[in-house]
Amino acid sequence: MARTIRFTALVIAMLAILPLHASALCVDVGKPVPDVTLPTIDGRNVKISSFRGKIVLLAFWASWCPRCGEELTFLQGIYKSNPDVVVLAINQESQNISMAHIERIRKTLNEWKIDFPVLVDRNLDAWNGFCINALPTSIILDRKGNVRFAEPNYYWATQDKIADILREIRKEKD
Repeated sequence: MARTIRFTALVIAMLAILPLHASALCVDVGKPVPDVTLPTIDGRNVKISSFRGKIVLLAFWASWCPRCGEELTFLQGIYKSNPDVVVLAINQESQNISMAHIERIRKTLNEWKIDFPVLVDRNLDAWNGFCINALPTSIILDRKGNVRFAEPNYYWATQDKIADILREIRKEKD
């Protein structure tokens, strides 16, 4: 009986400290994203809204994430062959990122042959603002800055979905 009471008390205590609900992406298709400003790995600040007028593909990633490498490699092809698309990789390595972390990010990007802009989410502003819950996560913004695609995880169908969304956006008149 005492064991059951202790177990029940432990479960109640755990529930009290956990969030009330699991957070999913909190960006909605057809609506704008939070306007965050993040530094590049070189320290230059970049504001997401500064790319209005262009198609923007945001890729949330970390160097320890194998699927992230697959996605960024795919996005490198989009970056090189689609001048109308801005690709921004938003690194979620850790909070309070050190110079050692920045060097590890640079090394990883070099190994993966990635040369599009990489932003560092030092204070988790983008992570929290977009309610990212998995890596990698892809978000596509149209020329007006509205979300057209938002999906956690990169899998076999993601490439086709991204290509379809880019075609749809290109067909639209602004």
